[in-house]
Amino acid sequence: MRDIQRLMGCLLFCDREPADTPYADLLSPTRWEEVAQEFARQACSLMGQAYDSPLAVAVAAGGAALPPLLKLNTMMQKNGQDLAACTQLPIEIEVGQEFVYRSIFACPVSRDQSTADNPPKLLPCNHVLCEQSILKIARSRSRVFKCPYCPMEARPDNLRLLIFPDVE
Repeated sequence: MRDIQRLMGCLLFCDREPADTPYADLLSPTRWEEVAQEFARQACSLMGQAYDSPLAVAVAAGGAALPPLLKLNTMMQKNGQDLAACTQLPIEIEVGQEFVYRSIFACPVSRDQSTADNPPKLLPCNHVLCEQSILKIARSRSRVFKCPYCPMEARPDNLRLLIFPDVE
């Protein structure tokens, strides 16, 4: 409570020179820059966006994933296997919560954002559409339809549900 009282009192002196107030430590320009950076960092975190540049995030995530990958490569070589020949990693690599972002999918047909009621579905051709768009195109769950982006055919009841991590 004391900290909140100090912050509220600080507002009374914000039009004066910081050195002339009892709140010089709170009114210093460097403190405001720290607060602005922390505010931006928290806002990006709440929106599931990266505060740092995508390249910096990719390099940091790669650096976090590299030691387990090197260990896996060494173990596979001892067993006469080649990691480069794998189409999928045999283990899950944890890179930390700071590299997990909320994925947002907008259907390219309806332009609607996916929801729990309208989840994204993976077609056999690897195109992704929201369920409602698929049902509009197919007109029923058991009827064959063509992908709107390629000639591949699919049935709505045979599509895979896509699940994005940390989406509520």
